[in-house]
Amino acid sequence: MKLVGPWISGYTRRVGITLNLLQIPFEHLAHHAYREPERVRVFNPMVRVPALQLDDGQVLIDSHAIVDYLDSIVPADQRLMPASGPERVHAMQLVGYGCACYDKVARYCDELMLRPEAHRLAHLQAGFREQLQSGLRVLEAAHADPWLLGSRISQADIMAVVAFQSASVVLPRLFHSESFPQLAALTQQAMQYTAFSSTLPDLEELQASGLIDANHGV
Repeated sequence: MKLVGPWISGYTRRVGITLNLLQIPFEHLAHHAYREPERVRVFNPMVRVPALQLDDGQVLIDSHAIVDYLDSIVPADQRLMPASGPERVHAMQLVGYGCACYDKVARYCDELMLRPEAHRLAHLQAGFREQLQSGLRVLEAAHADPWLLGSRISQADIMAVVAFQSASVVLPRLFHSESFPQLAALTQQAMQYTAFSSTLPDLEELQASGLIDANHGV
């Protein structure tokens, strides 16, 4: 399998973490949709990441579809989402909040990277920050013990960690261990796993993106 997209993309990272946790071998092609559109277009004509090329050459896009497929090809006791019932509903609720939070981080970043400073909309950025805070509070209140669904790691943990880490990098004055101690503890626990730590964007990549300056702030 080939995973297309840089780790700075939270959804690419979600797929990479999933592949690693499920111990599915893959090749990582860190093509950036903004900087290397033609390379991405080879796998996805919409020039979006992540894209996962399967061993038979077929390509899946959209992280939701990709992780659902990956769950379907491993034994039931290894899957990262409950199969059915109230536990699945609860997992889907938490994954939904994690994805919604990451989406707000991404929209905020687009404002920083794509819109000239003189034309940025302050009320729009404020709205993204408010929505992000509200969503992360829901995840904070979920109280991992030790994981959000109990004894086993799940997609809920993956998206909560991806969203919180992204928020803490882009808006470190708002989202940190003191304001969200439960999410910070969950993130610290997850980072003990190579699946998470090996997909963390490096500082140079973040600086090159324009999301943080040399002092680690926005």
